[in-house]
Formats: sequence, C-alpha cells, structure tokens
Amino acid sequence: MRASLVVIVLFISVISGISQCNEYYQLSNGSEWEMESYNAKGKLTGKQSQKVIDFTSGANSFSATVNSVVFDQKNKELMQGDLKFECKDGTMVVDMRNFINEEQMKAFQSYEMQIESDNLEIPNNLTVGQTLKDGTITITTANSPIPMTMSVKITNRKVVGKESITTPAGTFECYKITSKSTVNTKMGIGMTFNYTTVEWLAPKVAVVKSESYRNDKLQGYSLLTKRN
Repeated sequence: MRASLVVIVLFISVISGISQCNEYYQLSNGSEWEMESYNAKGKLTGKQSQKVIDFTSGANSFSATVNSVVFDQKNKELMQGDLKFECKDGTMVVDMRNFINEEQMKAFQSYEMQIESDNLEIPNNLTVGQTLKDGTITITTANSPIPMTMSVKITNRKVVGKESITTPAGTFECYKITSKSTVNTKMGIGMTFNYTTVEWLAPKVAVVKSESYRNDKLQGYSLLTKRN
C-alpha cells in the first residue's frame, strides 16, 4: 500500500432544487457527481463516481441510497456498491465507507468483508471554531488465506476558517475543516499511518476539495470534477 494514497476520496458534491434537511448535503433522486484523486505531484491516481438511486424525504429528514463506482488511474473499474446517507433534524450522517479509497480496496475486493463503523456527522450550521464528531470504520476479511484488517479513525475535527476554492466543477465559498486521520492495516504484519486532513465544504455541494498530509508533507488530494 502506498502511503501517499491512504486517505481521502471524498464523496458528496451535488445540487438540489428542493427544500433539504441539511444546508451542505442537498441530495435528490438522480443527482450525480465525481471526485478525482491525485498524488502529491498532481498525477491522477483514480476517481469515484456516485449517483443517488433512491431518495426518501420526511419532516426535516431524508434517507438516500448512493451507488458508488471506484476506478483506477486508467479508468478501470475496481469496485462498486451502495452507500447510505441519512439526515435528521438538520444533522447529516456520512457513511464512513467513503473514506476507503480505490488503492486500499484492491486488497479487499476479492473477499467477503465485514464492516463496523461509527459514522461522521455534519450539523446544519457550521461556524468557525466549531468542533465536530469523530468517526471510525473497521473492515475485516472473512475468507482470505491471510486475515486482513483495516481501520480508519478520524478525530480532532475542527472548523478553522472560510475560503474560496476553485475546482474543475466551479468556484465555491467553503468552510475549511481540519482533522487527524489514523489508518491501521494488518495483512500478515501491522502498519499504522497518521495523517492530517484538510477539506473544504460548500453549501449545497458539500466537499469540493480535500488534502492529506503526513509529517506536514502533502501526500495526495481530491477534487470535485463533475456534478449534475
């Protein structure tokens, strides 16, 4: 596993023409978006395309099923599956499986997986200086010749400022959120990687950019490239 690819294929960036539970995650049935991932030198390492295939709304709430397809740098499909997104009383719950990138999933895609997670939350109103809830996910294989385990823990999430960010999908006024990410893997031997993550979250489109650092050195980044 290359450390430069460990974290951050972030996920949601959509628009909606209807009233929504959360200001940042405004989903509707059929919405589509795409994030591309790059290494520290700006070389494409993969992408993730997502589409809302089922959407149910209630009183200040919604539940969405999102089909996610992960590709490598040569546009070869690595895997696909459905993710769940829920919002209640203004708080968005984000499926932690979004934080397992295409490079990491190569080792797991041939085996049955068991997943345990405590998902992230995004409140409806962000303010500079705010502290956000932690999130964790652990994946283990049930039928591999060598038992494999991987976990991602995201902690110390803080809203540190507001910035304007431009990506191929447009220019967005964003809240800047920093966090600490710890990635543990065990595939015969155990390895631990610690990262600092920076992400930019915009109203109606959610995450438009993210960066991953190790020992203050950029390891990789992701950008919102398409949205419909």
